[in-house]
Amino acid sequence: MSRVGLCDDPPSMERSIMIDSIRWMKRNLCTAVRSRLIILSTLALTLTSLSSGCAPFATFPPDSDTGIRIYPWMAPAPEVMATSLRQVHARVSPDTPLVYNLPSGMTSTAWKYVQNKLGPQARPMVDGDKVFLDLQRFGIRNTRAFADISVWNDGAGFLVTASLERNNVMPFKVTNLQRFYITMSEPRPNTPLPGEDDTQFEDSVGGDK
Repeated sequence: MSRVGLCDDPPSMERSIMIDSIRWMKRNLCTAVRSRLIILSTLALTLTSLSSGCAPFATFPPDSDTGIRIYPWMAPAPEVMATSLRQVHARVSPDTPLVYNLPSGMTSTAWKYVQNKLGPQARPMVDGDKVFLDLQRFGIRNTRAFADISVWNDGAGFLVTASLERNNVMPFKVTNLQRFYITMSEPRPNTPLPGEDDTQFEDSVGGDK
C-alpha cells in the first residue's frame, strides 16, 4: 500500500501551519496596539481638558470664590498686562497717546515692570487725562490669559476683553479682542502702594530695580 496519500509531505504542512499562526498573532498584536493607542489618546485628551478647561483663572484683583492668588509683579503678570495694553492701544486707539491705569492695590514694583515693558512712549494716567486705557482686571491660567481694559475718550468709554495665549514658555500673544458697550463709571488714577515687594525675581519679569 502506498503511503503518499497518508502523509502528504509533513514539512510543508508544518510550514503552512506556522505561517498561519504568525499571521494570526501579527493581526492580534496590531489590533491590541491600535486599541491601546486609542485608549491612551483618549486619556491624554481627557486629562488635557481637565487640566486646562476646569482649572480657574488666577486673577487680579482676585476672585473671592477661587482662593487662587496672583502676584502682579511676578512673571508672567507684567507681560500679560503690558502686552494687553499695547495691543488694545494699537488695534483700538492707535492715534492717541498710550496712557494707562492699572488696578488699585499694586506695589511700585509691579507698576515699574509694566512701564519698562511698555517703553518710554507710554506713561501712567494722572488727574486731568481724558484719553486713557484703564486695566480693570486680568487673569492667568497656564498658557492662557485675559485682560479687561476700558477705553476712555473724553468721558465716553467701552470695555475690551483681550484674550492671550502662548506656547509653553514663549511670550503671550493677543489672539482676540472683544468689545462690550456697557455702563461704566469713569475711573480715577490709581497710584502704587508704598514700598516694594519683599521677594522680587527681576530676571524673570524683565524689570529693573
